Amino acid sequence: KCAQPRRWKAFDGKITEMDTQNTLRGKELLEIYRSISTNDIPKDERTSVLLTLKCTEHECKLTQEIVALIDREVDLMSREVKECNLEGLRKRICTLFLQYIKIPEFNPEVAGLLKVPQDPLKLYKNVYFCHSCENYLPSTEFPIPANSRTVGRCRSCYQLDNEARKREAYFKYRLILENLRKSEVDYQDDTKTVFLVQLPDMQYLIENIWNSQSALSACSDLYELVMVRWDKQHEWSPWNTILLTKEEADAHLKLCNLQEAYEAPFIYKIKQKHIRAKNYFAQFPAMSSFLHRSKNQANGN
Repeated sequence: KCAQPRRWKAFDGKITEMDTQNTLRGKELLEIYRSISTNDIPKDERTSVLLTLKCTEHECKLTQEIVALIDREVDLMSREVKECNLEGLRKRICTLFLQYIKIPEFNPEVAGLLKVPQDPLKLYKNVYFCHSCENYLPSTEFPIPANSRTVGRCRSCYQLDNEARKREAYFKYRLILENLRKSEVDYQDDTKTVFLVQLPDMQYLIENIWNSQSALSACSDLYELVMVRWDKQHEWSPWNTILLTKEEADAHLKLCNLQEAYEAPFIYKIKQKHIRAKNYFAQFPAMSSFLHRSKNQANGN
């Protein structure tokens, strides 16, 4: 809208268009915005567009941040960083430049398009201060629960906090658990413990008990690791398991006597991990019965 020329109809019905200094400025900003938001363009053209944007802006805090982001993108492109890894940075540049366009000081034509109350006194009614972003916003921008007595953060701050909060990714642990359950079903010995273990339990077992690495080779690539029985004569449980690579697991399951195959210090280290797993899973009622059953089996042996 800022880039559209002024139009009026003459007495003979003809439409006359005229560009003003402000609409020309709007066209210039529009072309820059279209250029920086265009995807799949050569690196040379992208660099030229960024340098044009860098030379166009006025000096202020917002433009300083845009210039810093431009320098960062140019540096990353010179390092041959993949395009998919630059998407977030480019979206941020477009967002900040859009804020720049909405400032009447830099784009005078936008002054007539901004939503401003006709009565200045309306600005002082139902306006609250957000302590997170430190902005004064209308009451509609604050989600206030029914049991709350104070005004908290605004909606944008809640959304930003939600987007920035760390999520737990269980994909790698899900693969290990699925492979473990498939291998336990193949034994056909009515194993049940493995189906009680959930993804958070598997994550704790791998990260805190086994340090996310193979017990033999210390390989830390979770896509290459599997969890198998330590003693294949008994059903799998968190205290009868070992974390190995796929090749190591195949070799381990072919062993007939663990005491002869492994050295005593290694067996002692594995037993210590099993004791830690017992202490952790003993607090879950569903696992405690299986823990007692495994103790009775050990005593019987």
